[in-house]
Amino acid sequence: MRMEYCAYSFLSEDGSLCDYEIATDELASMTAVCAHHVKHIKRKDIQELVTLIYHANGSIRGKCAIQKQEVMRLHAMYEFYFVRIEHFVLPVGSLGTTYLHVLRAKTKAIIRILTKLQKEGHTINHHLLDFMNLLANTFFMMCLYENKAEGIAEQVFISKSYES
Repeated sequence: MRMEYCAYSFLSEDGSLCDYEIATDELASMTAVCAHHVKHIKRKDIQELVTLIYHANGSIRGKCAIQKQEVMRLHAMYEFYFVRIEHFVLPVGSLGTTYLHVLRAKTKAIIRILTKLQKEGHTINHHLLDFMNLLANTFFMMCLYENKAEGIAEQVFISKSYES
C-alpha cells in the first residue's frame, strides 16, 4: 500500500490497542476544538492538556510518558478549577461547558478501553490510569468553573432510575 493511502498503520490489528490510540487522538483533537469555545479556562491549560493526551496516546505501545509529574501537574489544574458541587448535574450550560462535558464523557470511554486492554493482557502503568481518571474529573471541574464564570446555574438531575 502506498504511504498516502494508509491512514494509520495499526488499523488492521486485533484487540483494543488501536482503539485506545484512535480514541486518545480524537480526545486531543476535540480538546483543541474546545479551546475555541471556552471563555474562562486558560488557553495554556487547554494546550497543555492536548500535549498530555498525546503523551498518553503512545504510552502503551511505546514507553509510558505519563508519570507522577504529569499526574501531579494535572492534579494542580484540577485544584485550580475546583468547584464544590453537592448534586449530580445535567451536562448543560454554555457552549464551552457543553464541549467540556463531551470531553469528560470521551475520557470515561477511554478509561473503559484501558480496562479492556488490561483484560487483554496489556500492562497499563498505574500513572496512566490515574491520569485518565483525573482527566475526566478535571474536565468536569472545568465544566463547573466555566458555567460559574458565565453566571449559569447548574441544573440538578435526580434520576428516576435510582430514586429511593
